[in-house]
Amino acid sequence: MAINDEQLLDAGVRCGLIEAPQLERLRLEARRQRTSLLAMVQAHYRFPLAALYRAVAEQYGIPYVDLDKLPVETALLKKIPPSLVQRKLLLPVKDGERIMLVSGDPGDRAGIDSVQRLLGQVLPLAMADLALVQLKVNQALAGKAAPEPAGTVSAETDTDLVALLDGIIREAYFYRASDIHLLPDAQGLRVRLRVDGKLRDFPIAAGAGSAMALVSRVKVLAGLDIAEQRMPQDGGFSYHLPRPIDKGFNIRVATAPTRLGERITLRLLGQEAFGLTLADLGMMDEDLLRFRKVIHRPYGMVLLTGPTGSGKSTTLFAALQEINRPDINIMTVENPIEYVMHGVSQVQTGPKISFADALRSFLRHDPDVLMVGEIRDHETADVAVKAAMTGHLVFSTLHTNNAVSAVTRLIDIGCEPFLIGSTVAAVIAQRLVRRLCRHCRKPRPATPAEQAELGRDGEVQIYEPGGCVICQGSGFQGRLGLFETLWLDESLARLVARGADEETIEASAGERLSFMWDDGCRKVLLGMTTLDEVRDVAVHKTQIPPGVS
Repeated sequence: MAINDEQLLDAGVRCGLIEAPQLERLRLEARRQRTSLLAMVQAHYRFPLAALYRAVAEQYGIPYVDLDKLPVETALLKKIPPSLVQRKLLLPVKDGERIMLVSGDPGDRAGIDSVQRLLGQVLPLAMADLALVQLKVNQALAGKAAPEPAGTVSAETDTDLVALLDGIIREAYFYRASDIHLLPDAQGLRVRLRVDGKLRDFPIAAGAGSAMALVSRVKVLAGLDIAEQRMPQDGGFSYHLPRPIDKGFNIRVATAPTRLGERITLRLLGQEAFGLTLADLGMMDEDLLRFRKVIHRPYGMVLLTGPTGSGKSTTLFAALQEINRPDINIMTVENPIEYVMHGVSQVQTGPKISFADALRSFLRHDPDVLMVGEIRDHETADVAVKAAMTGHLVFSTLHTNNAVSAVTRLIDIGCEPFLIGSTVAAVIAQRLVRRLCRHCRKPRPATPAEQAELGRDGEVQIYEPGGCVICQGSGFQGRLGLFETLWLDESLARLVARGADEETIEASAGERLSFMWDDGCRKVLLGMTTLDEVRDVAVHKTQIPPGVS
């Protein structure tokens, strides 16, 4: 037995996940469109169904557990008739030394009491993601006749692959995932979502045949060769989720042959495109003021550095959104086009056009602002620098570890130091960390060791993750950037033009250079993230990496 929609929605209202007045408006809209109210609420607030089951668990005051990490207690399961397990969705699991009874509906006292009597003991109740409960029940009762679970994304050999893929992408959208991993597994297909930079499993029942069919479905959509299974392939396609979500976005696809078959990674691009502003990125007020001043300059070059997935394209897009006006001609060359910008001419590189070729062509189209997706070689760097020299504002990205090394990277590529000094206005290195959930973060005093890391002598308060319905138990909600900024003025430009090395530039920069570790520490003290998150992406300048003397 499962909880009905009204019970789920009521629990969502009680825990603050749903606003009561908004729920009534959505109820009227659902009637008008003749669609499910639950689907309408999910689409409006953009949360997975699991969030409402967590809200129910909170309402009943019982723990919400991750069944992927807890083994089923098979000895006790054998004492329960399979039909009762399937109908009531009750599953005994082991959590360390404790045994709990996971229930699909903690309000079903008759079913729970019946199971407790059969087991001969009273087990503490718990709840879990209903789709995962249904999947685990089917797996535990393998070999016995079991009806198809209603909420689990299922993929048998005769499954509608269109509906299956739509269900996976829809859940990725609700979880705000950046990537979907489809991996061949010994049991069939394993689906993993990257949410806030961390991978998490998504429950799906799929045999080997269904896995191969789904891979072929994705390859057809991406325009890839379905007969080629021994070489990596890259492609992409546009996808539109039907109403009530009614959202479209681009998906980048990459395949790779593995021991068990082809795996596919789908990157969902440009989901948060509209409404994104510079203030949303997490820059501190002083850096944000300087960055806004730089991007409104009539000419020069602004560089963003960092590894893949550090949010460089998102920062560039937010900057272009801010300066995009009808009287400015903005042109971009990207691979791929991650965000669609209205009023901006966007070109995607390919076999017949490179970054340098596109840039040369752009200069004949009377541009004011140019954006180069990435500077990889001397030819692209040379055209970009000369464009900045001739009165254009140029944005681009580089792959370097910190801000100052962007200057030496350009010199290594083959740019003249005097051209770099006279064109580069700012270099920003960035990384992404998870943002603490404001609803459940827990304050605590920093330890003496943490105070030393934060550069504070006296007692300070920092925060650690909690776990609530709003953040789905993770303690984090969304991500924010950590930034290392280098603002070049005339004196620094002269140093760069003379070919100064990184140590000299750092020693001379003073307040014009702000390190990523310091930015992270400020955000830890403000309760925006944790010290562990900062340690994962930034290094204190006094720390010496292993192996370096």
